[in-house]
Amino acid sequence: MKETNKISESFIVKALLLLLLVAAVIVVYTTENSFGGGDHFTHFKLARWGWQYPKLLFNHWGKPVFTILISPFAQEGMDMARMFNVVTGLFTAFVSWKLAATLKFKNSWFVVLLVVFTPVYFSLMFSVMTEVLHSMFLVLAVWLFFKKEYLWSAVAVSFLPMVRTESIVLLPLFLLAFTLKKQWKYIPFFATGFLLVSAAGWHFYNSFWWLITEMPYKGSAAGIYGHGSLFHFINHTKGILGYPIAGLFYLGLAVSLWLWYKTDRFKLNERFYFLLLVPGVYLTFLAAHSFVWWKGMGNSLGLIRVMGSVTPFAALTALAGFNYMEELLQKYKKLFVTVAVLIAVWIVVSAVSIGRNGFKKSNTQEVLAKAVNYIRENDLEKNKIYYFNNYVPFRLGIDPYNDSRSSWGIPASPKVSASIPDNSIIIWDAHFGPNEGGTQLSKLKNDNGLKVIKVFKPEKPFTVLGGYNYEVYLFQKKPQTGKDMALHLDFEGDNPDYSDEIAFEGKKSFYVSGDRTFLNLLVVNMTNIGNDSSMLRVSGEIFTEENFNNDDVLLVVSREGDKSSYFYRTFGLSDVAVANKWSRFGFDLKLAPAKADDELMKVYFWNKKGKAFWIDDITINVTEYRSTSAQKNK
Repeated sequence: MKETNKISESFIVKALLLLLLVAAVIVVYTTENSFGGGDHFTHFKLARWGWQYPKLLFNHWGKPVFTILISPFAQEGMDMARMFNVVTGLFTAFVSWKLAATLKFKNSWFVVLLVVFTPVYFSLMFSVMTEVLHSMFLVLAVWLFFKKEYLWSAVAVSFLPMVRTESIVLLPLFLLAFTLKKQWKYIPFFATGFLLVSAAGWHFYNSFWWLITEMPYKGSAAGIYGHGSLFHFINHTKGILGYPIAGLFYLGLAVSLWLWYKTDRFKLNERFYFLLLVPGVYLTFLAAHSFVWWKGMGNSLGLIRVMGSVTPFAALTALAGFNYMEELLQKYKKLFVTVAVLIAVWIVVSAVSIGRNGFKKSNTQEVLAKAVNYIRENDLEKNKIYYFNNYVPFRLGIDPYNDSRSSWGIPASPKVSASIPDNSIIIWDAHFGPNEGGTQLSKLKNDNGLKVIKVFKPEKPFTVLGGYNYEVYLFQKKPQTGKDMALHLDFEGDNPDYSDEIAFEGKKSFYVSGDRTFLNLLVVNMTNIGNDSSMLRVSGEIFTEENFNNDDVLLVVSREGDKSSYFYRTFGLSDVAVANKWSRFGFDLKLAPAKADDELMKVYFWNKKGKAFWIDDITINVTEYRSTSAQKNK
């Protein structure tokens, strides 16, 4: 009889998972997904182009294990990438059932519904985000632990930080569990994931320790992302667990704690390890994210989706609550069945209704789509595209890593128009532009080398991160006229990058901070300037609070094509810059004729040693070379 029940339950689980898979395929291929916002498209971008540019597979922000595993699916497009997460989520639900059965929970099949229809998890399954894969490794690790497969459990744990960095806070719980079980010999295997991924990415970063040195979450970005209530995630229970699962979770937690005290008398038995590694993991993760959001640490944005990394454990705990409810109503079986059906319907309907807005374009995507359509309709995509939202290259279908074709963000330059090719398009959006892109709209509006070609606004105004009214601006670089060129940068006017701390002339200058490695002054196509023989002169004023040594700061002139470098010359500033005073510099260079139609000349500062300094009154001239006198003076 017991064997028949097991087979029956196994059949129910597999049939349920198959039904969910069929439904998910229909959903994926008939909807878009916007639940992950811009991150959804950034993860896809890394995975889609990782085979052409292998370093992308080891992008720290993208999470190497996730990017590598999803990359084969991403080659077939966004829908297949979404299917990766669907299958991963359903497999996680399957392993959760196996874990529930191992723990001898009644109604263990019900955990499949609880896992899949947890609201935040349901939405994440149809996105290209890391949380679902993290939950899979986590559930596998705990199931293997209870199966006494300690080696493989430790290996699964080791990959958690390679999928979600913050899972490092969960390692003490696993260390405690392994220690109390006296399985010390397997603890070194907690380093497996780190060692394998570090070794695999060593080539790209020239360091074995790149997972530490390239950490993208150093410091605080509270100034951009803000911070909030310590109870932020608790206050969003409806969107994370949903009220029915949350209620069952707290009931299951309370009953399990009570039984551990009343029946087990605090023994280190299976119930203890359940409390430690199931609800304990969920609550630890919740506490960690609540704290960093409250303190504005770790670049936290307070996104509730991060909790999807651990919600299967809330579902398992909720199953314990569901079973206790059955115990209470054991004399009223019909009532229990009615209540159980109502709860199941409530859970499914809640997840679908809460997540339904994630199955269509977001408000920001609707506006961006209009901007992209305008670019296509007016044949503007033939020009280089600068963008801030990764939805743009996805929508345009262009290679976002072909620098001659497109670029995320704009060059670090006092004057943007002087550092981008003629007719280039800048797609500035009010979310990513001023925040992640660090580019205020006023900087582009006040650049006389740019023109606004179109502005897109939503039908119903709304604000985004930073309190900005959402809008999308299309700028275009005005083409240069004439062969001679004269560019003068006085750094006056309304530009948020200008500094009023000190100035050579006027009231403002440009401050180059120690963390700015490159500062572009000019990017121009060589076919648009000069004659067969022209002279480049770069001059200006520099102020530093300490003397430079050798190659601390260099002025660089380079000439390069799409695939070739034609010329490279550096000019040192150590002999020119004198501490605590404005110092004049000037360099001349005779220019040879262009070697290719796509040849660009770039003029920029290279701050090799991270020095801080100010520049002012910068002039760049290209004139016809008419005599040998300049060469003799040089």
